[in-house]
Amino acid sequence: MKHGKKTFVIIEAVLGILVILVLGFIIYKQNGHEPETIAVIIPDVDESEWSAFKYGLKMAAREYDTDVVIISKDNMETANEEIEIMNQEIAKGADAVIVKPIANRDGQQKLKQLEKSVPIMAVGDTFPEEPSGLHTIEPDHYHMGADLAQKLLENYRGNLIGKKIGIYSQYATSEAVIKRKKGICDTLKGSGAEILWSVSKENDSKEKINLQTQRRVDIVMALDNASFVEAGEAAKDNDLYGAVLYGIGNSTEAVYYLDAGWAQCLVAPDEFDAGYESVAELIKKRRNFFYKMKDRQITYTVLTRENLFSEENRNLLFTISR
Repeated sequence: MKHGKKTFVIIEAVLGILVILVLGFIIYKQNGHEPETIAVIIPDVDESEWSAFKYGLKMAAREYDTDVVIISKDNMETANEEIEIMNQEIAKGADAVIVKPIANRDGQQKLKQLEKSVPIMAVGDTFPEEPSGLHTIEPDHYHMGADLAQKLLENYRGNLIGKKIGIYSQYATSEAVIKRKKGICDTLKGSGAEILWSVSKENDSKEKINLQTQRRVDIVMALDNASFVEAGEAAKDNDLYGAVLYGIGNSTEAVYYLDAGWAQCLVAPDEFDAGYESVAELIKKRRNFFYKMKDRQITYTVLTRENLFSEENRNLLFTISR
């Protein structure tokens, strides 16, 4: 009995010490840690389409008491250049990285190797050929395209017989564009519409593509913000020759073209949420070794002139305009 009681007392003492250590560690993490540094590496981050994303970064950095350093390099055009900059930031003390991957297989493998040293969150386009193994934050690209096409069908009461459509995007190999285009094509099957052309401004052939040189269509569908803004400007200048514009985008310019009547529909992803959640996931991982990071799917909103300034869309417009 005495031996059993002694063993029990020892176990209780050890457990008590462990509890004190755990509580001390939690208090240290919450109050005494040095702010983590998260490097954000996005080549075109100064473009207005990233405004809501950067605002989300800022709000999350404030809530989680962390430092966010945004790096934008005009000459960041290859995966190797991107990896080099990431290595430089990690050498300077970055504890985690948010990156818009420059997609190719070599870059994918190097990013996976780099993730062994620091947590990485990929935003924007990921890799089209196969799963990258990286954690990502992005909208459901297929359903964005499908809902855009569905709005087109609604506006034409389901009858697009004889209507010719042109599809325009910035990059030919973009995973996001590939999925969005599939969503459009699947939704428009049997509608009577003919997709007369599908072109990208930057393609493998390096030829210069612009909307004015394409065959005339009744409807132009722009699959990313840069393409939507370019098409909106063309519509404003009457360079779409009467074609109506539907598309996907998330900048103040994109909202302007919709509000002014140069576009009929804009599908806008919630980039504020993308910025906020990318920081939140990385911080959770940094502060909890056992935390398993998750892919995040952000929401999107189908905007028209009728619902653009509605109460439910007020927050979305606010973050886009930041």
